[in-house]
Amino acid sequence: MTEPLVSVIIPTYNGARFLGRAIRSVLNQTYSNLELIVVDDRSPDNTEEVVKQFNDPRLSYFRHEVNQGASAARGTGRRHSSGEIIAFLDQDDMFHPEKLEAHVTFLKDHPEVGFTYNPYFELVHSSEEVRTVWQPPRDISLAHLTLGFYLPPSSWVVRREWAVQEEIWDSHGRLNGKEIIICGRLFMAGCKFARIDRVLHSRGYHAGRRFKDLEKNCEEELICQETIFSDPRCPADVLSLRPIANMVINLMWANDAFNQNETALGQKLLRKALQANPGMFEGHPSMFMSFLMGYCVDDESQDYEVILKKLFSQFPPEVPDADAKYRWAIPRGYLVRGVRALIWNRPADADTYFSKALEHKCEVDEEIIQQATHELLGYELSRGTDAASEMLVTLCSRFAQVGNRRDANWLKGSYWVNKANQDYQSGRREAVPGAILSAVVSRPGYLFDRGVLATLVKSMVGIKSVAGR
Repeated sequence: MTEPLVSVIIPTYNGARFLGRAIRSVLNQTYSNLELIVVDDRSPDNTEEVVKQFNDPRLSYFRHEVNQGASAARGTGRRHSSGEIIAFLDQDDMFHPEKLEAHVTFLKDHPEVGFTYNPYFELVHSSEEVRTVWQPPRDISLAHLTLGFYLPPSSWVVRREWAVQEEIWDSHGRLNGKEIIICGRLFMAGCKFARIDRVLHSRGYHAGRRFKDLEKNCEEELICQETIFSDPRCPADVLSLRPIANMVINLMWANDAFNQNETALGQKLLRKALQANPGMFEGHPSMFMSFLMGYCVDDESQDYEVILKKLFSQFPPEVPDADAKYRWAIPRGYLVRGVRALIWNRPADADTYFSKALEHKCEVDEEIIQQATHELLGYELSRGTDAASEMLVTLCSRFAQVGNRRDANWLKGSYWVNKANQDYQSGRREAVPGAILSAVVSRPGYLFDRGVLATLVKSMVGIKSVAGR
């Protein structure tokens, strides 16, 4: 049987210094029956020279006469493609060597699936070092696709019959955030999405990046969200999330405005977020603080306290207890950065961050445990269970220093019980009893947790069913 042709489309604009790396990552795939289409959106740099350095008949180059935006460039590539399967890659991202082979194999085994995606590495800003593994939801929903960018284009691998539907692409001309529309419309049209449980590409970030027309970008993304909400196919349970979805977009761009010292705009967008969801300051931690923490922690090219101080100094008076929130956020951010640096083999950074967390007397609570567990599960997905088990021991010793032995056992139990759930969902039921036993040894209270016991029982029934065939 002839292997299906895969078309890979790279839209590019002024990205010559990254483009060669992206192109090589496609041409060096273990799956070779591919065509690579680079669409230059009228770049002012030497993009064309970079492309012409590659002497490979599978590579084609097209250039727009007028700059039209990344989404239009993807559309151009799609119209010039011939593949039965179409994959997308942004200019500053990289495919891992087995990316296409893994997706093609999955699609051949699951003909009912039209769209596949995978977890991916997020890199430290302006670096090729790993910051974390982003894990999009295994069972993704329209709510996920509408609330945020869980599926950046470098994740998309789509069967041609879905990718060529004009209704998916056609809307409102050139808008920032059209990924929301494209994925949302595919979902509502009946396309079945599926996650491949492997880390298969890397996403690059740039330190010091500045955005033009922040308010316009925010308004365009809200239009993209509203395009899905106003679609008659959008179900009521998703429509009910409109306030939170509006809050997320406004908060994201408010943070960027504050980071660029556009104080008035940042305050305006923050107030819009509060108007969309008046409860965003409620709880401990609140939605607002959880969102803010993620934003400040991610860019490790900047000092964490400097970022935090810059943002808090520009907040309007509507932010309650700002001083207390600031003091609370400092040690937690350092602890999250320390966990990531330790896991991804940046020991000097890890020592610095854990020392700062200890200095500021970080308190370990359930959200911190969940964050560390999530980071460990991402590591396990990339490096395997044995490596993750070893890293768990190392990380627990740090948690015992920052907090106490109870906190270390809390982390152990959380990791193993979440791994048990993950193994069950992935069909690895034989691994569930051992993981739950490890969880109970660390935190005996799990013996009385109905959810944990239910997972154990269901896994045992599944194992017996398979054994009885």
